Amino acid sequence: MVSCLKTKKQNTQAAKSFLVTKGWLDTSYCMGKSGKYVLLAITDKADTKAILAKFMGSIEQRNILKVKLETRTIKDALSNVIPAEELDKINRGFEAIGDIAVIEIPEGLSKLEVNIAWALKRIHKHIKVVAKKDKKTSGKYRIRKVKVLVGDMRTETVHKESGARLKLDLNKVYFSPKLGSERLRILRQVKPKENILNMFAGVGPYPIVFAKNKKDITQTAIELNPAAVRYFKQNLKLNKLEKRITLIKGDAKVEVPKLKQKFDRIIMVLPEKAHEFLPHALKVANKGAMIHIYQFEARDDADRRAQELKKMTGAKAVKPVRAGGFSPKIDRFCFDIQLP
Repeated sequence: MVSCLKTKKQNTQAAKSFLVTKGWLDTSYCMGKSGKYVLLAITDKADTKAILAKFMGSIEQRNILKVKLETRTIKDALSNVIPAEELDKINRGFEAIGDIAVIEIPEGLSKLEVNIAWALKRIHKHIKVVAKKDKKTSGKYRIRKVKVLVGDMRTETVHKESGARLKLDLNKVYFSPKLGSERLRILRQVKPKENILNMFAGVGPYPIVFAKNKKDITQTAIELNPAAVRYFKQNLKLNKLEKRITLIKGDAKVEVPKLKQKFDRIIMVLPEKAHEFLPHALKVANKGAMIHIYQFEARDDADRRAQELKKMTGAKAVKPVRAGGFSPKIDRFCFDIQLP
């Protein structure tokens, strides 16, 4: 018997990504199935309250098959390669984006990065490429590029999430699998016949996941990065959604004032600069609309920032929701702004 997260099949990719990122997925067990649900084994150190806060489901003791591997963790695979005193520096978590694993190499272990990458690829058979993150974002579109360490020499992949398929190139666009649970959180709030605006749409993860799971909504998406726009168009075809989402290429500050409609829900996923666009969002928001604006904040400052946003927007309520870490002292928050 092993502790498992039991959740709906549509949550599979987002839940696996979340658990892997946290280091809570027990990779020594196969994924189990139970009717319309999947069973994902979790480690003893897993925070079950945090997991259930992200995904609808339950934590249950179940019998599922063990993975037949000689080595089950990166540390096991590297025990004969890396000195014992260095093993504790290795982070078990990684980002799985399609069939690409993205890892961060601890300081001082760069000479062993290929060994670490091979160990990860050997353990996780679905991974075809292992790449490492650059230390900083760069360029006009703030892309944090990756360098392929082992596997196919490519950075393009197709990521599956909540019934959607998203094609992207990690070195040309921004994409975070960590926000998969956030997309589901907001999806659960979407009401029938809503008109939704996504001001910084990227390759389309929010609007495409919403459209795949809600049949009676209308959506407009704006994106400035030409590469992201190209992939967004491909993803619309890939998911057969060409007629259900309106895509606009351009700067939201320029394009939003041109819009002749108003929206019930507005998504603003640009943590570093989204606040600069808030006045434009307010002008196209319907009465009683919900605005989801993402920002980087120190955890202790989130409530203060929520009060500032409430005063700034005249909101009925502003709720800060932690949406992942950014640095040791800063987290990414989504502020749910309920307009009057």
